[in-house]
Amino acid sequence: MRALASEVLWPFRWRVLTILMMQVATQVLLLASLVLPWQLLQVLMTGQSRLTGWMPGIHSDQDQIAILLALAVFCFCAYALLQWLIRHAIAHFASAILQSLNKTRLVANHRLLGNRVLTVVLNALSSSVIALLFCCVIALLHPLLALLAAICVLILAAVVMHYYRYEKVQIIQDTLQSNVLTVINISFALGFSILVLDYLYGSVRPLLTLFILLISMRQMMAASLNGLVNFLGVVKHFQSINMLLLPRDRHVSLLETTDFVKRFESNTLPQWLTAWIAERYGHHMSYHIIECRLLHGRSVAQVLIQVIDESDCTYYWLLKCYKPSRENEALHESALLTEVGGHRMDTQQTVPMLCDHGRLPWCYYLLLEMGEQQPRWLNSEERKPWMAVLRQTLMKMPLSNALRTQYMATFASLPERMKKIEAKHFGYLTHDDQQAFQVEPFMQRWPYIIAAVEKVPYCLTLHNPSSARLAMLGTHPLLLDWQGWSYDSLGAHWPLSAKLYKEVLEVVSAQWPQLSERQEWLALSSPERASHYIALAARAHEFCQRCQTHNDSGALNMLNGIIKAYDAMSGVNT
Repeated sequence: MRALASEVLWPFRWRVLTILMMQVATQVLLLASLVLPWQLLQVLMTGQSRLTGWMPGIHSDQDQIAILLALAVFCFCAYALLQWLIRHAIAHFASAILQSLNKTRLVANHRLLGNRVLTVVLNALSSSVIALLFCCVIALLHPLLALLAAICVLILAAVVMHYYRYEKVQIIQDTLQSNVLTVINISFALGFSILVLDYLYGSVRPLLTLFILLISMRQMMAASLNGLVNFLGVVKHFQSINMLLLPRDRHVSLLETTDFVKRFESNTLPQWLTAWIAERYGHHMSYHIIECRLLHGRSVAQVLIQVIDESDCTYYWLLKCYKPSRENEALHESALLTEVGGHRMDTQQTVPMLCDHGRLPWCYYLLLEMGEQQPRWLNSEERKPWMAVLRQTLMKMPLSNALRTQYMATFASLPERMKKIEAKHFGYLTHDDQQAFQVEPFMQRWPYIIAAVEKVPYCLTLHNPSSARLAMLGTHPLLLDWQGWSYDSLGAHWPLSAKLYKEVLEVVSAQWPQLSERQEWLALSSPERASHYIALAARAHEFCQRCQTHNDSGALNMLNGIIKAYDAMSGVNT
């Protein structure tokens, strides 16, 4: 927060102060709009009001009612107007900050993200100021009740700090937001207990004071809860704050050693893993930890284990542990490996054997059997020559109808995702921009592009094959990361490059004698024609991904390439 305050908020301190004062004014008007109707009811019942009693020259009930009605309407309208002004002030404030940043030209989705992040930051500051304001109001009217309210807020903050983990921020936010009424009701109950004590000791305050105390207590607790939620929102968006708002030398780092990570530290891992494996899989074998790696932001651990049985035969296991927040990926991977685990092609193992999978209190695990040879990990450069072999293996991989049906019922296929993109998606662009990016020619071809992609056969593929972990077992590679598998149009998730068509043609040509015998490939009469269709599907997939993530600048830059790919495919057809 210190870097954010000094780099972003301090240069615009007067704007920030103005927004905070407007927030305070809205709370004062809200309090007044709640107190005035209650005073109006008191006038109707008793003919007296403490508020109008301070105004000289007002004696009749009609005058009191008229003044209270006018004040109530004025406060409520002023409250609504200030809320509208605050939203616009925050939007203008965000625009001013983003325009002043010394960064490359921000795209549209970056502006939306920056506006959202700054709104969370200002709401956190506003909630803190509002909570302090009502705490001061309570302290002026009832110091003991103010102390009780402060203790409640501190207890709530201590509970949040006790359960805080970066990966649990969203869960904590949801829990706080779903229990707002509970916290407010508890504060009301404590407030009433203090008032009962006042009554028992003969120090009862006027009804108007009691009403203001209870309303202030309620507003203070609500503001404190909102402040905690918004501060957690700042923590959740710290990467966006680094990217958009802070210079590189002031970047915030919130990486922490979680319980999951501590279990896989070099001095901790042997203490529990060897004993757990021996207890679960038998004490008659010896187990040695060869290597442990933390991947995907330290949320997945892969432990290579050497196993020696009673006859001195050596083989290797790979234990993959997923944090609870990534359990769905582990279940997705186990569903595939349960069916195709141990698959071989030309006597070579292409898929690791799934030995066991299950859930522990702190992770979901999969145990894979690698074989008798110790695997050697491949880095990104060493993986590149094996990509064509990997894709050919995926094309030959058999999947049951049940697994295909289950996947397609859960996830939208590429043609289905394409049909969701309509011409109005880029309707916000000016006429000149639409002409520059060829939006209209593209949207005219879009239905025909969808029809062409629908002809591409489906097959097993990976979300990001170029970064999937491969290990060499002797002279052939073995893919270890199957959590990102999908059953989609061939070409989906295929990384784009200048050599896209040649890469596709290489893979398809090698498989064409077998592919041409399948019914779904009959519409694609030759490897060249099929490669054009698949390359078009690859571009369409990336375009849909960018549209879905609101990366409109990247999507617009693809339009010309998609048009050329479609025209090239049409030329082959003719």
